[in-house]
Amino acid sequence: MKVLLNQYEELINFLKVNGAHLNTIRPEYLLHTSDYTKFLKMNPKEENMKPKIVEKIFPFIAMESWITIFYQILRIYYLNRITPKNFKALPGVPNSENTVDNAMQKSNCYSVSEAILLKWMQYHCNLVTPMYQRTLTNFDHDLMDSSVFACLIKSHYGDTPSLAKFKFATTSTDEQLANAKMIIKSLDEIGISTHLKAEDVVDPSARELLLFCIQLYQSLPHYVPKA
Repeated sequence: MKVLLNQYEELINFLKVNGAHLNTIRPEYLLHTSDYTKFLKMNPKEENMKPKIVEKIFPFIAMESWITIFYQILRIYYLNRITPKNFKALPGVPNSENTVDNAMQKSNCYSVSEAILLKWMQYHCNLVTPMYQRTLTNFDHDLMDSSVFACLIKSHYGDTPSLAKFKFATTSTDEQLANAKMIIKSLDEIGISTHLKAEDVVDPSARELLLFCIQLYQSLPHYVPKA
């Protein structure tokens, strides 16, 4: 267990050095419940939880800790692949729109990579629906009606059979759910698979939809004709 704790501590420190936000994660939170119970016996000054409470609560602490680590790994090694340099070379975006301005670099809410994603989606959304210009500011509420995803597909690929009845103006959750199902089916038609379900779009988690947007950013530009 001591060896395992040392490995977890080295992992956390390594990820922190590379930009991961893991200040809430401690090495012992990554242990199995039985090992954590032994850890408490060896370190009586740590959290003074009774065995029954440990059995009930700790599995959720460990689960959340591991999920946080996985998401931080995705953030620093997957999201950070989206850079101003590859944005300038991205097919389907004109030179007048593929720059990173000062506001995007100085945001206290989003990283440059996230700002690029929002700008990329906003450009294609306004290109497909010029009468309804939008400013995208988040990865949950602005995406829950699926209209942005429909615009991305239409702008890069064109119309698909599944988008024939798509509604850009929704008035109910049922219509939003129907839209989301059309998006998932449409992506399957053009050869893009996703673990995302329609319910995940209608009841959004910003970090889940962010990963979905990264996938579209890396996939859809390949549908733009080179000649």
